[in-house]
Amino acid sequence: MLANYIRLIFVLGLFLFVTASYEELCKFANNVTDVEELAHHKYQVLEDCLYYKLSQDASAMQGKSNAISILPPSVAAGETLDAEILEITLKQLWMNEIWHVMNINGHFLISWKDRRMKWDLNEWKTDTLNIRSYGRLWVPDINSDRFQTSSQSGDYAQFYNIVAKNSGNVTGRLEFKMQAHCDIDYTNFPDDDKNCCFRMKSVLYPHYIRYYLAQGEDGLDLTKLRTNWHVRDATIKVLPDEDDRKTQMLQICLQVRRRSSTLRIELTLPMMVSSLFVVIAPFFGSFRDQINVKLFAIFIQLVSFTFLAIKAPQVGFGETVPHIYTFYVFTLATTVVSLLLTLIISAMSRIRRKLPPAHRYTLLASALNTSLCCGSETCTEMDGTSAKDYHQDWLQIHTAINNVVSFIILVAYTIGIIVILCV
Repeated sequence: MLANYIRLIFVLGLFLFVTASYEELCKFANNVTDVEELAHHKYQVLEDCLYYKLSQDASAMQGKSNAISILPPSVAAGETLDAEILEITLKQLWMNEIWHVMNINGHFLISWKDRRMKWDLNEWKTDTLNIRSYGRLWVPDINSDRFQTSSQSGDYAQFYNIVAKNSGNVTGRLEFKMQAHCDIDYTNFPDDDKNCCFRMKSVLYPHYIRYYLAQGEDGLDLTKLRTNWHVRDATIKVLPDEDDRKTQMLQICLQVRRRSSTLRIELTLPMMVSSLFVVIAPFFGSFRDQINVKLFAIFIQLVSFTFLAIKAPQVGFGETVPHIYTFYVFTLATTVVSLLLTLIISAMSRIRRKLPPAHRYTLLASALNTSLCCGSETCTEMDGTSAKDYHQDWLQIHTAINNVVSFIILVAYTIGIIVILCV
């Protein structure tokens, strides 16, 4: 018991000593006529004296010691604090694509009224008070909506550069770092879209703080943003909390798209080259050469599929089927169908027939082969005239059929690619 009394007397004595020291130190403020003439350290002392005086007045007004730093500026029930968002700047943006998480950091410039931060300009000769320590003045507790959950691994929000005017207007820069889970649309992979929303609100005073956007919902400043993602849309909104309609919250939503033209070229160029081989296969001449070319095209496509699987997200695409996968499957299917038809036509052309084809079919095949610039199949010399002539005529017809089929496949493939790109 005696120890408690001694401790109380010691604290009271220390308080009186500090109070007396401050009052003695701040006497020079009465003789200041122009703060521009004060040395830097003298101006800091003047600000400390002003803060000390405002702190004493706030404690007397609100009936609690150190009220200026631990209590909001309201004195009556039902009052609200209007926090005006003057500026929102994003500085960095990066993605964790394995967990579908986006991280951002930046700052808000927020202004609010604090009736305790008013003083007589004629008495103190300065209209500005710099709050150099974060804990010396009460500030709105605006934090990530995951502030009190275990899922918040690296989120933070803290005020810096707090400046008060003699009119009671306080301005501070709220630095923040947040992360959010994103909805990802892989339809245009590798140019996939990420839609991410970050939410901030007050935890201690959810019904007390009201937010106002000075620059509207499109007021996000992205000029200082460093990222390898293209921001397609960025908005900030003031919304009611889903769990408590009386509570307001800030929601920053970003829609970004990957910027990687080199990856897009790496994924599409091999398939385009292989499809070109399939299209120009009839120009290689014999059926054997055409079959070899198409087999080589299938080999390129299978290797491309393997490379695409390596570049795909580790957790897959979910229920989304990217256009590039549709393009790959369609190209491979077209190549396989073209190869099978060429094999069938080649097998039919090797059958020895004893009867010649109709003359009109021979003329039509010759005209088609000439107009399509694909030539005709080379025929191996055989003994006997009749069989050789018949075989040559039938071979020319089969070559024309193969050329027509190749042209139809080319048209169908072109239409299919246009449909895939336009969907």
